[in-house]
Amino acid sequence: MDKPVIVFEKVAKNYGETEVLSDFSLEVNRGEIITMVGRSGCGKTTALKLVNGLIKPDSGDVYVEGRRVADCDNTELRRNIGYVIQGVGLFPHMTVEKNIAYVPSLTHKKGFALANPRAERGRSQFSLKGLFSPPKIETAQLLSIVGLEPDLAGRYPSELSGGQRQRVGIARAIAAQPDILLMDEPFGAVDEITRRALQDELLRLHSELGFTILFVTHDISEALKLGTRIMVMESGRVIQVGTADEIINNPANDFVRELVGGN
Repeated sequence: MDKPVIVFEKVAKNYGETEVLSDFSLEVNRGEIITMVGRSGCGKTTALKLVNGLIKPDSGDVYVEGRRVADCDNTELRRNIGYVIQGVGLFPHMTVEKNIAYVPSLTHKKGFALANPRAERGRSQFSLKGLFSPPKIETAQLLSIVGLEPDLAGRYPSELSGGQRQRVGIARAIAAQPDILLMDEPFGAVDEITRRALQDELLRLHSELGFTILFVTHDISEALKLGTRIMVMESGRVIQVGTADEIINNPANDFVRELVGGN
């Protein structure tokens, strides 16, 4: 069995006198979607940012692909990690095509060579291998993968709907062929119908491309729908990790029971 792709080992993080994470431990296996759910301020985003070195723990360690993040060069580390946030953060002065091409240009990745162990299991599955041909990025194909029309490539973010901008953000994150996607409430700023469509799109992409995903949300329904496993957090601690069935049918405490009450 493969070693975990991401490991949090007894991590603690404080901001001044405020304890954000305490004795935080988690192992993420290759190809999983781990949804991280809990109240606002419980430490979800802090945990996410520890993975790509945006912040550092006060104690404990984080490992990515067996390497201690504290010992890694941040630029090199982030070349293999896509990052999608709420509001997307597209560059308003760049077209969709240039936004998507931006990260690969920084990491000097001219062509795709991402192995997809699931690609041969069905003819309908995509493979990122060969998606780009140097030196020009095949933006049209990438837009198609995230469910957008290729003719959007020449538009600017202000000319897109919220759902379209979010899809472009996902396209930009996967353009650099990462093995890991970090997603921080990526669908929180769109309407409910668009949100459900984006959730379905993410599940399709995960099935076809096999990314390992850490997905932060405050919405328990979203967490249960998307997660291979769901991690419930409270006050900087892991309360329970399990499948949707385990979380619903065997809640660890009253907080989890209340959280999943209507689901």
